[in-house]
Amino acid sequence: MASRPGRRSSGVEKFIAVRKRTRSAAFALHEAATAEKRMEIMRDAQTSRRALELIRLGLRPHLPGQRKPVGHGFERLGHVSCYIVNAPTNQQAEQAREVLADDYLIVPDVALSLPTARIGAETRVRRPRAPEWPAISGVQEAHARGIRGGNVIVGVLDTGCDADHNEFLGKRIEFRYVPFVPTPESMRAVNGFDTHGHGTHVCGIIAGRNVGVAPDVDLLAAAVIESETVKTSLARIVVALDWMLSHFSRVENQDKPMIISMSLGFRPEWISAPAFRTVTEGMRLLLRTLVEDFDVLPIIAIGNDGPGVVRAPGSYAEALGVGAVDFDLNPWSSSSSGQTPEGLRKPDLVGFGVDIMSSLERDLQRRSLYTRMSGTSMAAPYVAGIAALIASANPGLQGAALRQRLLETALPLSAPAERVGAGLARFVL
Repeated sequence: MASRPGRRSSGVEKFIAVRKRTRSAAFALHEAATAEKRMEIMRDAQTSRRALELIRLGLRPHLPGQRKPVGHGFERLGHVSCYIVNAPTNQQAEQAREVLADDYLIVPDVALSLPTARIGAETRVRRPRAPEWPAISGVQEAHARGIRGGNVIVGVLDTGCDADHNEFLGKRIEFRYVPFVPTPESMRAVNGFDTHGHGTHVCGIIAGRNVGVAPDVDLLAAAVIESETVKTSLARIVVALDWMLSHFSRVENQDKPMIISMSLGFRPEWISAPAFRTVTEGMRLLLRTLVEDFDVLPIIAIGNDGPGVVRAPGSYAEALGVGAVDFDLNPWSSSSSGQTPEGLRKPDLVGFGVDIMSSLERDLQRRSLYTRMSGTSMAAPYVAGIAALIASANPGLQGAALRQRLLETALPLSAPAERVGAGLARFVL
């Protein structure tokens, strides 16, 4: 789920500045309705006096519509309330830190990656006739009642999504490829692709028309993880999240629930102690922005390292951390679980994540292929799909309230709570 992180060797001083205080707290918006809060924050996202101060230091901004990358400079990500700074000299980097330090936490750009999912030995061309989700999941009941995730936005940060796979026939997928040197303007708005298959499998679990838990969701897919290394960076995650939050600028989206599914992270021992504390706080601040400013529910896989190990950011209190069980409701042996450095027990709950059939890729004859995969990477999108069904059936239910409903309605399991949390996520009216 994570590789050994460190600063990227780009020849510049690069860092990320994350706002220390949510705008809900700064503007006293905690009691505001979701749409009102989002509208106010979207207006604030357009302006910043800090940007003017960085320009005075000689740092060039990435401007809207600018296609050519700026080697040295900064970008302001107003929705997620962050800056990414690439300073050409140590002196300018230090000056930029001083400009931002009062209101922003300075975080190094670290590396993250996917967990190692177990992939089935065979692929198949024939599409499944119906989803395999057991009756106890509630998926069949929801679909029979016409509840299929409509009017809910689900964002996926992964290796991408093959939008031309049969599972997504007739579905519009909002897709962005986030490059190695990410800026909002350099992201590619193209038809969805995936040279790995993991992201397509995840998206199929959520929104596939034959295998998906919630086929009618509005699907956002950000390709942030490279197929060869299955690695990404914190900067790419920040840019992708900012793009997803930008969808609230559309009037039709201001009331819609948003769920974000992620299967990436790092183990605490992979980062040195001083940097670990900073990275931990920075990522928690990012999650708080999602949860408190936008009422978004982040659902994150906690890793495939077995008992005693839990990976961040799924280990944080702000995330709904997901483990995996098989169709007999037994914990998958490789599903992570344990106590976090903050003293929390994870997972919060579990989802079906063993031998899950979903979309994979297309072959040279453009035939859509399917395969089975196992991992918390499969369990997290299952839970995201269940959350979408619940939100779709209960207009106005989102964010922290949706998280609480998932925990309260989870099916208690006989396995120890330290392995399965509150139990199996399921749809219950």
